[in-house]
Amino acid sequence: MKREAHSGQNVTSAHTGSLAGIHVLSSLPSRELTLLAVECEWRAVAENEIILSLAQPGDMDGVIFVVEGSVRLARSMGNAGRIAYTDVNAGGQFGEMAALGVVETDLTAVAREAGLIATLPEKRFLELLSREESVSRALLCQYARLLRAKEAGAPSLEASGNALEGTGTQRVYKELLALAEPQRDVEGGECLRIDRLPRHRVLAARVDTTEEVVARAIAELVRKGIASRDYPGLIVADEAALKALCE
Repeated sequence: MKREAHSGQNVTSAHTGSLAGIHVLSSLPSRELTLLAVECEWRAVAENEIILSLAQPGDMDGVIFVVEGSVRLARSMGNAGRIAYTDVNAGGQFGEMAALGVVETDLTAVAREAGLIATLPEKRFLELLSREESVSRALLCQYARLLRAKEAGAPSLEASGNALEGTGTQRVYKELLALAEPQRDVEGGECLRIDRLPRHRVLAARVDTTEEVVARAIAELVRKGIASRDYPGLIVADEAALKALCE
């Protein structure tokens, strides 16, 4: 299976956004940014829309800049079923590792909110790195911060400079929101439901925390009346309250 791209709204060149807010491009003159914008494929994405899903290495079309909104990346980590999540916020980018020859496989990118992305062809990005010292320096600084954070024991970072933010409890709540789907409760009211809640150890591995943190986080939701257990699933009665706990 090759690269699986899901339909988003392509944006015509007359309605493209600006690349001025992309961190690694911030030192480029406005004229160069305008030329790059014309070469990009622009796409408006909806909340929870799958931007891409890679089943084979080497299928990235180019470097993707997150102009508006935010994107969550999910990568499989070995054969144990563990998934590493990374949030790329507006101003960040992903896909440059594949352009640099690092294999990207089992990567899924999902829009966390409605936004705008721009894809620059790989060949053009590599040419930009070789020609513009400010861009290559900015990218190196991102990777340097990544290495320093790992040495200090901080949460893992994507090379784009964006962290999977929050405490372990907050990451659990974010994962529950990602798993939940809108449904109607028995009284006809709106709610969110997870049909089959993953085991605590699975949730813990996904968000890089412990089983104890997962158990306490879910128990706290039930205690506060935000959620209720409906084995083997979970019903979230107050979506707004759960979202507030993620911040």
